[in-house]
Amino acid sequence: MKKLILLLFVFASSVFADPAIVNDVTQINPIPVARVVEPKTLDEIQDLVKNHNGPISIGGGRFSMGGQIATENALFIDTREFDKILSFDAKTKMITVEPGITWRKLQEFIDPFGLSVQIKQTYSNFTIGGSLSVNAHGRYIGYGPMILSVRSIKVVLADGKLVNASPKENPEIFFASVGGYGGIGVIAEVTLALTDNKKVKRSVKKLPITEYKKFFLENVRNNAKAQFHNGDIYPPAYENVNAVTWEETEEPVTVGDKIVPIKESYWLENLIYFWLTELPYGKELRESVLDPLYYRKDRVVWRNYEASYDVQELEPPTRRISTYVLQEYFVPVEKFDEFYPLMRSILQKHDANVMNISIRHAKADSGSYLAWGRTEVFSFVIYYKQRVYESAKKEVGVWTRELIDAVTSVGGAYYLPYQLHATVSQFHKAYPNADRFFALKRKLDPSYKFRNKLWDKYYFHKEEDKKIRLELDSLKNYSRNEDQTFLTLPEWYIVFSSDEYANFLKHSPPSAFPYWGSVAQFWRIYGRVIVKTWNSYEFNWGYHLMINVIGISYSGELILKSLYENTIGRITEWIAGTSGLTPETNVESYMQKVAREYTDFVRLRPWYEYPFYSKFKEFWTIRDGEGTSVIRRWERRMFFSAELLAKATYGKLIAMGTESVYEPETFEVTAWVKENGRSAIRKIPRYEAFTQTVPQLVKKNVSFMEIAGNKQILLTLIVPVDANLRDQETILYEWKILTEPHLKRTAVIVPISRLHEILIKAESNGYKLDHIFDY
Repeated sequence: MKKLILLLFVFASSVFADPAIVNDVTQINPIPVARVVEPKTLDEIQDLVKNHNGPISIGGGRFSMGGQIATENALFIDTREFDKILSFDAKTKMITVEPGITWRKLQEFIDPFGLSVQIKQTYSNFTIGGSLSVNAHGRYIGYGPMILSVRSIKVVLADGKLVNASPKENPEIFFASVGGYGGIGVIAEVTLALTDNKKVKRSVKKLPITEYKKFFLENVRNNAKAQFHNGDIYPPAYENVNAVTWEETEEPVTVGDKIVPIKESYWLENLIYFWLTELPYGKELRESVLDPLYYRKDRVVWRNYEASYDVQELEPPTRRISTYVLQEYFVPVEKFDEFYPLMRSILQKHDANVMNISIRHAKADSGSYLAWGRTEVFSFVIYYKQRVYESAKKEVGVWTRELIDAVTSVGGAYYLPYQLHATVSQFHKAYPNADRFFALKRKLDPSYKFRNKLWDKYYFHKEEDKKIRLELDSLKNYSRNEDQTFLTLPEWYIVFSSDEYANFLKHSPPSAFPYWGSVAQFWRIYGRVIVKTWNSYEFNWGYHLMINVIGISYSGELILKSLYENTIGRITEWIAGTSGLTPETNVESYMQKVAREYTDFVRLRPWYEYPFYSKFKEFWTIRDGEGTSVIRRWERRMFFSAELLAKATYGKLIAMGTESVYEPETFEVTAWVKENGRSAIRKIPRYEAFTQTVPQLVKKNVSFMEIAGNKQILLTLIVPVDANLRDQETILYEWKILTEPHLKRTAVIVPISRLHEILIKAESNGYKLDHIFDY
């Protein structure tokens, strides 16, 4: 049932797409951009770059899987219409193209000349500019990263200037642009070396993974006839490898097509992938039945055929619930036997839904600044399936960071075109030349135009910000779950209600308090919090259980009070002939005083720590004046005594349970702030003190980069009931203050970077800051 509800929420939230959203093939990284442009000429690109002062992002086929193509509010340059073949020489086997051209279009052009691409990915739907920006590789033997086949490029820099770059001309721009993920400029032209198209024959050998390295080194690595090779590791045991090698041959082809024909539907492939990933024993059946059937016959094809597959064969019918994703890890050849047991252990521990792990081989990079293969490497390409909701992303993040630690421990690296789970320190450990790349970026892009989510996370335009980031990442208890800012709202509603009750008793009898209305508001607010956190965060069952416990307790208390106060309480009010406090009603005044003290206490400490029993003993020392009703006096004394004793007992039980289940509470939160434009780290007290301290910091010209590792926070404002904030801010919920119907509370979801701005604006509009919900 829990999974069904999760799937229904995911489906409902993804039916409609914003036309201003740029997304990638996984469909789990929607990014709102300011404008999408599709230039067709070099002049258009230069004008766009030169004349746009804000962020610029670049995208092609959109097959990177972690937001590497865009960032919020950017001018998005879609290169797919910029796709001409500029020059071609069949004799020298050289071709120059615009970056938006796909490999498929290039292959269709060169195939009649008996030529083939030297290095590319297996699938041909990608743009060449995109492949160059990630420094792609394939299954080719004797090659490696794509940079080895690139003779020169042309790049539009941040000032709109076009420069030539190659290993000899402007080499720093060449080695930073290839594999630079659009961080240096727009690649506007690429010259590639080609090779001969050849017939290749497939050979297959299944063997234990413990024997694979020896097999490869002896049979494939130095085999002059070997053109393609990959070893497919079979999950979930990860014990066996199916080694597939394609060697040059003179035998007649068994497939007449020179390039893979494009099909309208890949329903059979889609069905097989669904079977492998969702049905019991699907992966085991692939190893024992499907692959033996698939590889049972000899196969001879053209090199271009084996290099021109359509990525649509991997595309599921829908990505609304689940999506297919890649990761890749590069391991020095000599460290193969150290890494794969670590990888297997991590994937099995987390029960990752892996469909296949493909082993590739690559020669060392020729010098790109963000080289993933600084030496000869094996790569492990992990193809897996995950759900699209936030909790699934976080689960993947956990085992991804474990794999990154494993690969860097053997001197390897992870690939950057995928989800951005790595920490900043992990990024720098895997890419030790990143600072060299960043120094060039600061020089060539001084206003930080070229951005995307990759650089939003790992590039710091001010070097001092990097130091802050690394220091924060090293703090053990720095990060707190962002969902807590929403989950604490129902708890604080009880505080707000208690505050209303204490104020109400000053001028009105307790029987007139809107008990049922408060109960209804609590559960409506909690329902809105569930809707907000369900899809966006991992569902915190423990915390929701706690909210339900206190919610039921709170509701029960108010319902009992309502029933009592509107029967016995109302009768004694009538007998006493009073409708509120008087100078002589000391017993009721004490009850109001305790209500106020309790409200002030729970703003700072857990409610169960309040000294109910001490208040009970003190209560019995209070005496009413002579002019008060004896019946009302004793009814109030007995009622309030019962309430204090019940809460003292219940509070003691809750305290004992909390101490046994939860770790001791921390009373400070850490924030990354900007003080007069300079980065700093600040400790801020939590709870009510947080609400008091943050506005004081804002008045001292302090703004916030993140708080406890989070990018958004919830706050409530008390505003006139007719105030409309929905046109200006993101509103979680609004509700009337029942005892002051001309006012309402508005819960605003605030980006941390705008917290100072919103607080200043609220004050200028005369709105009262009610509470900021720290985590």
